[in-house]
Amino acid sequence: MPLRLFLLLLFTNAVSFAQVIENPMKSLKGKRDFIYGLDNRRTHIKGQSTVIYGAYFGFGFEEKLRLKIGLSGTPFEVGRTEDAQGDMTRHRLVFITIGEEFDFFIRNRFRTTTYIQAGAGFDYSRITYSNGGISDLNRVPIVPIEFGLHFNYDVYPWLRAKLGGGWRVVLPNDSRELSGYYIKAGLGFSYKKFVHWNQEKKSKKL
Repeated sequence: MPLRLFLLLLFTNAVSFAQVIENPMKSLKGKRDFIYGLDNRRTHIKGQSTVIYGAYFGFGFEEKLRLKIGLSGTPFEVGRTEDAQGDMTRHRLVFITIGEEFDFFIRNRFRTTTYIQAGAGFDYSRITYSNGGISDLNRVPIVPIEFGLHFNYDVYPWLRAKLGGGWRVVLPNDSRELSGYYIKAGLGFSYKKFVHWNQEKKSKKL
């Protein structure tokens, strides 16, 4: 009897959860808004903690699905790992991105978001030799692919707290040493929603 009750509760919770899972195809048919913003994420590249900076623009659908085009990179050379000879290779990444964010689970002010992004660009690198010499700048094509899971909480209708993370895979195989985790944390601000919220607040006082 307890086992049957447990299975019944488990099934009920699963059905309840499935009912609130959003469908991205339905969002494409809804209201469309122009979106833009920053897409910075903290990461680790060859022994150095650093930030990949990014900016994007695109379209949002039903405030759930976001399709984006952007530019990302490390404006400064990164990497502190030395090889067996004591030589150190420093990298500077620049790449164009296309990406998708989808709020697949929404409950009150809380949202869970999938994050998928792919890019194409170049890794500019140079070697600092153990004797103090520096090599010529080398340029290699790269294809970074990022995927992760983000969590959002609407502090106000116009202010959203964001926290998430995932993994970055860099192709081809010769560039796999640039792969690694990423972490995103910050606040999202909507000027349009802030103005609307402020106007509603003033009208209620009248």
